[in-house]
Amino acid sequence: MSRIRFLLVTLACLALSATSASAQVRRVTGVITATGSGEPLSAASVQVVGTTTGTYTNEQGRFSISVPAGSQQLRVRRIGYLAKVVPVTANQTDVTVTLDKDVLQLETQVVTGTATSVARANAANAVSQVTAEQLTRAPAQTLDNALQGKIAGATITVNSGAPGGGSQVQLRGVTSINATSSPLYVVDGVIVSNQSFGIGLNSITNAGGGISTSQDQQVNRTADLNPEDIESIEVLKGPAAGAIYGSKASNGVIVIRTKRGANGRTQFSATQRLGTYQLQGNRKLGIRCFSSQQEAEDWYGGALPAPYDPTCHDFESEFYKPDGPSYQTALSLRGGTNTGTNYYVSGFAQRDNAIQRGSYYNKQSLQGNLGQTIGSKLTLQANNNFIHTLTDRGVSGNDNSPIISPGDIFSTTPSFFDLKSGARNPYIGEGTNPFQTATVTKEPEDVYRYIGNVSATWTAYTSQRQTFDITALGGIDAFTDHGKVNSPSIAYYESADGQPGTLVNSDVTSQYANLNLSGVHRLTMSPFTATTSFGLRREFRNSDQLWNQARTVPAGAQNIRLGLNQSNTETRFQVKDLAYFAQEELLMFNERLLLTGAVNAERSSVNGDDKKFYAYPKFAASYRVPFLPPHTDEVKLRFAFGRAGNQPGFGAKYTTLPVSPYSGQLGGLISSIAGNPDIKPETSNETEGGIDVQLFSGRMSVSATLFRDRITDLILNAAVAPSTGFSSKTINGGAMFKTGTELELQATPIQTKALTWTSHTTFSNYNSRVTRLDVPCSNGGSFFSVRYGASWICQGNSITSVQVNHAGFDTTFSSTGAFVSRVRKTQLFESAPDFQMGFQNDFTVGRFRLGGLLDWRKGGYTVNLTNNYWDGTNLLADTATSQARLAAFSTGAGVYLEKATFLKLREINLSYGIPTSVARRVFGSSAQDVRLEFAGRNLYTWAPYTGYDPEVSNFGNQNIGRFQDVTPYPPSRSFFFAISANF
Repeated sequence: MSRIRFLLVTLACLALSATSASAQVRRVTGVITATGSGEPLSAASVQVVGTTTGTYTNEQGRFSISVPAGSQQLRVRRIGYLAKVVPVTANQTDVTVTLDKDVLQLETQVVTGTATSVARANAANAVSQVTAEQLTRAPAQTLDNALQGKIAGATITVNSGAPGGGSQVQLRGVTSINATSSPLYVVDGVIVSNQSFGIGLNSITNAGGGISTSQDQQVNRTADLNPEDIESIEVLKGPAAGAIYGSKASNGVIVIRTKRGANGRTQFSATQRLGTYQLQGNRKLGIRCFSSQQEAEDWYGGALPAPYDPTCHDFESEFYKPDGPSYQTALSLRGGTNTGTNYYVSGFAQRDNAIQRGSYYNKQSLQGNLGQTIGSKLTLQANNNFIHTLTDRGVSGNDNSPIISPGDIFSTTPSFFDLKSGARNPYIGEGTNPFQTATVTKEPEDVYRYIGNVSATWTAYTSQRQTFDITALGGIDAFTDHGKVNSPSIAYYESADGQPGTLVNSDVTSQYANLNLSGVHRLTMSPFTATTSFGLRREFRNSDQLWNQARTVPAGAQNIRLGLNQSNTETRFQVKDLAYFAQEELLMFNERLLLTGAVNAERSSVNGDDKKFYAYPKFAASYRVPFLPPHTDEVKLRFAFGRAGNQPGFGAKYTTLPVSPYSGQLGGLISSIAGNPDIKPETSNETEGGIDVQLFSGRMSVSATLFRDRITDLILNAAVAPSTGFSSKTINGGAMFKTGTELELQATPIQTKALTWTSHTTFSNYNSRVTRLDVPCSNGGSFFSVRYGASWICQGNSITSVQVNHAGFDTTFSSTGAFVSRVRKTQLFESAPDFQMGFQNDFTVGRFRLGGLLDWRKGGYTVNLTNNYWDGTNLLADTATSQARLAAFSTGAGVYLEKATFLKLREINLSYGIPTSVARRVFGSSAQDVRLEFAGRNLYTWAPYTGYDPEVSNFGNQNIGRFQDVTPYPPSRSFFFAISANF
């Protein structure tokens, strides 16, 4: 009985204590405005320091919050402004706060896990961020193009100048030989596809074997994403930052967040751009002109096959010009209500008439993001993106027989022949004329895509010191990709193989789906804040591509079944992944020390043992030094370690049974490639350390990072003994390491009422070495001949080595004159650049804004096989240089491997803000921030390279061997005029 009485008294005391504590809470109201303009700031976050209590400002910038008794502090944050901690005295009930603009983005949030983020000031990794404004300064055909030159440590290279995409992003260099080369892309929590698909162009170019090859000028599917709908991009450059994404994060992770609604009045935004694309004038190859018929006959070696025309036709200028103007139209609605609803709706239409006749890129997209808060416990969010693209990239790049690529034809046709007449070309056996080909041959690729997710966050528990949230997110990325090659029998080259008329249909269906369940617990105490997150991630990836090819198709026929000769092939894969993750973050010592520990345990159906979980741990720490030298605002030291993986290709663990006819019946024949039931992911262990410094009252920030990445279990193709019945097998059998440096300098050298100048400079470099190789040294990747240049994979060398064989041999004899060895003369070079730098500068003078971006890549080599085509026919304008080069090659010199250094003027943007009074008279009383803009992209290239562009890859996206240049689609520059307005 006494125990019961004691328990009741105790409970009563606790209740009285809680009541007393509750009574000691008071209301504090206030207003938050922008420094200088006094503009009220809506959607600003206000939090009582040391507690979980917080709120947001309304449309007038006002807020009301419950604050414990006594002196307290309020932390005020808003996107685009510097955070501020404001003291509140014991008797104070009203505060006024002004926030300064965060010109250098010092206060942004950085992703630390699948369900958590931290203020950039405490981040322990070098995570690069790109804002919506930085993405859209100058119109870009694709998202990859818009990122070039803006991220330290990112090598972003286009494969050719063809419209609609075809780019490769490499973060901190090459990470593998045979495994996936692309970073992992995550859009609003949904893992999306960045695959590339050939449409069957090889069926008419015969660049390689089969219906389709990597030389089909493929487009990687991140080209579908619309930069106008993106709020921010965070780049986790390696395993140290992206380990929580497990066996798909070895190449880094690119996290994309689309725009959301916000409380307040609905804002309507509209942008209209109109422009054009042009061949970069200073990058033309230059075509030889003939001064007389005699010179022409001397070149040809006799009587000409067609009448001589004294006109010198500049094929490059005649063929590479757009069919019409290009445009982009972007419309959006953004807002929210006091009942907890926020929304963002947008529409986008794009038409790019590219420089090669008949080539273009069309895109339309609809984005609808809807958020709803129900009570104080439940938040729902639905994001939906519908995309349609239609692209015709024309014919370019490598070909064999027939000759069909425009660059190949121009290198063979003398300038006194009028190609633009469309007549049969007598200087090529097949008679191919690129003007006729562009008119009658079509290669459209039609994509319909949906990316969407639904998430629900339930605040299961909340108190003054703790919160516990449970989030469920389900998302899908699904698309169909229908490609077609329609090469009618009237095309001159079609009769070359005796099967005039070619049709190819390529049909792709792809689905990426993932389900994330996570819990996040936050405990806020006076000495520390602890954030614990855990959960699981389930992923499903499925892709199926079917090619149907028909030859000897009747004139005018579009039905592939009408072709006399039929063939088809199909590739498909299905992958299932399961991962469990947990992470702990401790923010201590007045938010000066951040400690993070995490682990991701993952299994995948592509692994040899699909039941085994592989662990990917992560540890990171950052410390903000309290003792600072003069003019220094912050000094942060950081260190991070992380492990990530790169999955083996689908089917590597299986020995397949290709279908083969035997005695008139179909049967299975064991493949010559043995499956490996022990295959496992490559493993990347990365350590990075760095220092971040802020100076001069936030006017300058400097970031320096060093990293070392050790990659083991490299996936290789190994030969096996013929006695096994197989020829090769996929194994884990190698190791390599990378080291590198990344530097960033952001500054506002001038900030006055009349002029603001902001500058952002990036620097990065890396080196690599193969430390173990369980197979013989070999030429990796795709290439044409070691005489021109090919990748060389060998222990002790860089992973990006280039080997060039010279004519002749080095012969070694002993001291007695006996023969010892005979080795072909070779040289090794580097395809990777020595370093890369980006220079972004923006100036604001009154209502004018001027910005520019320079992209400098120093070093590296590219194989210029295009020059070899022209040298052989002596049709370049500079005949002396051309023939000297050909003569040197014939004596054994590797003259077609050229330095790939370049400096490109990536962007120029000039805009003018129309006075509000004028804008409202023209566009209505609600108009604001109306701007007129001029923007240019890739306006000029400075390079010693004698081809079109050292930024090229004939074989598309691959880890190594990207440096092959074969009569590509030339680079172009763009000019756009625009008007934008908000209402």
